[in-house]
Amino acid sequence: MPRSEVAASQESPASERAQPPRIGKQLIVIGIIVAIAAISLYLLSQAGEFLIVHAPERADVIIVLDGEWPQAVKLQKEGYAPRILLDAGVNQVVYGRTEADLAGEFLKQTKLADTQICPTTGDTTFEQVADVKRCMDAVNATSAVIVAPNFDTRRVIETFRKRLPQYRWSIAASSAPHRDAALYWKHRSWAKTALNAWEQYLSWKLGDERRPDAVLR
Repeated sequence: MPRSEVAASQESPASERAQPPRIGKQLIVIGIIVAIAAISLYLLSQAGEFLIVHAPERADVIIVLDGEWPQAVKLQKEGYAPRILLDAGVNQVVYGRTEADLAGEFLKQTKLADTQICPTTGDTTFEQVADVKRCMDAVNATSAVIVAPNFDTRRVIETFRKRLPQYRWSIAASSAPHRDAALYWKHRSWAKTALNAWEQYLSWKLGDERRPDAVLR
């Protein structure tokens, strides 16, 4: 037998022993896939809670976004602020009345104490900040606790703090945070709301937050 063939025959068992068993490679791949799936499921389960910030502080006024007034009244009664500013749009007219007109009628019917309309012209939270500033300046307020829908709270508080750093801001979710956050994936409507909120939050982080005119003086 040629020497080269003898050498090859002697080396082949060692090289085969050096290679890891195929089943071992498969187990490693399966382990990686399971780990990725577990991490993904954990992140998805926390996705709702991440969007919600509920940390109201004592302030001069309570700002109500998107008609979340019941929580504002509750905060007012608990002493978080003496006055409520209810945001209401003036751009769109339905049957001859704007949202601000309807909100004014609502206030007359409910007779909410120390509550007034804050007319807004902006269609987004980013735009409405300028309207809120005018309303706060009109009542000499330098701090506010904002009431917003649960899944919008993180985006809202970040927007106000970024655009108006000269004021002191805190925020309250419109209902108990645990109700929607941990179980959002169990209800289709909550899941859709959370997904839409995530789209808006990413749009804020990747878009409006980076605008050169983001800070409003």
